[in-house]
This record gives sequence, C-alpha cells and structure tokens, in this order.
Amino acid sequence: MVPGTVNELSEHDRMILVLEKTTPTAVACESLCRRIDLSTEKYTIVLEGLVDTDAAYSYAPDVVERVRQLRAERFAFERRRGRWKQRSLFKL
Repeated sequence: MVPGTVNELSEHDRMILVLEKTTPTAVACESLCRRIDLSTEKYTIVLEGLVDTDAAYSYAPDVVERVRQLRAERFAFERRRGRWKQRSLFKL
C-alpha cells in the first residue's frame, strides 16, 4: 500500500467523506452514526482527524478543504474571543 492512497481509508472513513460531500443534515449524520456504531461526538472527532490525512485528501479534496477551512475559522473566532490561547513552549 502506497502512503497517501485511497486504499488507506476504511469503509467507514469513505462513508463519512461521502456523507460530507453533501451538506449533511443532523438526521443523515445520526443515521450514519447508528449504521457504523459511532456516537455523534466521536463522528466529529473522527472527521477532524480524517481531514488531516493524505488519503482523505486524495479521496475527497473538496471535503477536506471545506472542513479544514471551517476549523481554521473556528480557531480564529476562539482566538479573537480569548478562549483559545497559544501556549509558548519556552518559559521566560
């Protein structure tokens, strides 16, 4: 298996990406979660991790770009509100 190929995705990973290609409704997400035995909270965590893989980008680049953009906007919002602070690795 070549790193970054579609073969690295599980069937469940592909199902999540296919669902995300459409504008998923809460009902569609819940239905898929029941089918693959995944909580809705875990679905979000899996999706967030999935979009950081080369395999997901190879399979569904539009979905990966959209989810990454939404994540960047969410972090920017949190930073502006002071809820998310970047921690320095070095203490002065």
